Amino acid sequence: MTLFSANELRLAYGHQTLLDGVTVAISAGEKVGLVGRNGCGKTSLLKILANENQADSGETSARRGLRIGYLPQEFEL
Repeated sequence: MTLFSANELRLAYGHQTLLDGVTVAISAGEKVGLVGRNGCGKTSLLKILANENQADSGETSARRGLRIGYLPQEFEL
């Protein structure tokens, strides 16, 4: 059962494209990790998945009642 999916996500800041056609589906029981160099869009993708940011284009879909969150890189105690 798919809990969350994203299709053809695109995101750019000015002339720098961070996400270009990202497609992903996360099913129940799966664990996901993001690995990449600094500035490649990992945090931007997580913010889109957590509904804290919007992609320039593409679609996201989440199962009703699903809560998505993440721990930011920098936070205050």
